[in-house]
Amino acid sequence: MKQIRTLYFFELKKIVDRKITWMIGGVIILLCIFLSFADLLSSSVYVGDVSISGYEAMKINREYARNLKGRVIDDTLLQEMADSYPEGIENEGRVIINDRTNGTVGVITESTEENGERKVYAEQLDPQSFINEYEPIYSFMCNVVENEILGTSEEELYDERAMVISQNRTDQMLTEEELNFWEEKSAQIKTPFTYEYAEGWGNIWTYAYTVNYMIFLMIAICLSNMFSIEHLRKTDAIILCSQYGKKHLYLAKILAGATFGVITASLILGVTVISSIFVYGADGYDAALQLIYPLSSWKVSIGESIIILFGVLLIISVLYSVAVMVLSEMIKNSAAVMAVPVGIMILTMMIDIPYQWRIPSQIYDLLPTNLLIKFQLWDDRLVSVFGRYLTNFQISPLIYGIAVIILFWIGKRKYQRYQIAAR
Repeated sequence: MKQIRTLYFFELKKIVDRKITWMIGGVIILLCIFLSFADLLSSSVYVGDVSISGYEAMKINREYARNLKGRVIDDTLLQEMADSYPEGIENEGRVIINDRTNGTVGVITESTEENGERKVYAEQLDPQSFINEYEPIYSFMCNVVENEILGTSEEELYDERAMVISQNRTDQMLTEEELNFWEEKSAQIKTPFTYEYAEGWGNIWTYAYTVNYMIFLMIAICLSNMFSIEHLRKTDAIILCSQYGKKHLYLAKILAGATFGVITASLILGVTVISSIFVYGADGYDAALQLIYPLSSWKVSIGESIIILFGVLLIISVLYSVAVMVLSEMIKNSAAVMAVPVGIMILTMMIDIPYQWRIPSQIYDLLPTNLLIKFQLWDDRLVSVFGRYLTNFQISPLIYGIAVIILFWIGKRKYQRYQIAAR
């Protein structure tokens, strides 16, 4: 055990001391920080001759959202929201800007494009007045109701939500048992919802897909030569002759690479969370997940969903690490090893299997490159294991764990057999 520990720290130090690790790590960290600022800095809304930056609009919207904290989304609040907008706004050609990119809303009379840039001319020129104080509630309803939002009652709002969820489950081809499972879960979700501002935490799910690929890319670059470099430099013969080269070193390398993957995932997601909270605020950790994603049937808070995301991401990072290292031993070429993850990333971004192909679609969505997408929060397809139904986020850690064990065994056999067969 002492020998393995010594080799483990030596291999981990080799990974960390490489210049490429610090270079690619620095770039990815900067990109993660920029995720929270990108939309706010690159967008603006024009009110007459006054330009409102996306960041300024977000701050105003955040202030209004905090003022609405603790309000029940019922008929009383919905009527207040409807009364706050000019009469006939949806029937007389005047529209409400409801741009999810920068979170701004206002009453406009004309919209034009000049030099490829959209300009909006509004009745009100004061930014504080331009953004309606009930915009957070309006935004919530936009995720549920399609038409006549201002005239929607409490009963119609929650009936519409139930209808959309039911349609999603029909599209996902759920079985009768799965429908019964979710009916029990849905009955535990209390309505009407009590509003809380939670953009800082909710946005993490929006960034999760990008963060997942950044982690995959960094692990692929930094671990692609974990084994291949021994063959490239012809040092494998020396390792073979060493006391612990056949058995102990393989385990030490795998443990070091997996540790690096976990540290990478923790650091990248941690920086993303801190950046989002810094920009949008840490409010709403205990708020219901449905306030950000109203079509979800998970009975968890937004903060709890982020913990689930973090846990699954750590397991995925171990899978990525072991897979890349095993490929490094099998292919024996670091450039070719890096090409495989990049090819997988491109392929999964280009291909989408529809719900109508139930089994292939669900298997495809369980791939680690596809799992961490916010749409998974309202994917109600289940997997039956010994009569117990598990969601994708519950079954995936088990599948990934088994995959890690299989890959570890394949890599070990390949590593030891090559050393023996080559001499």
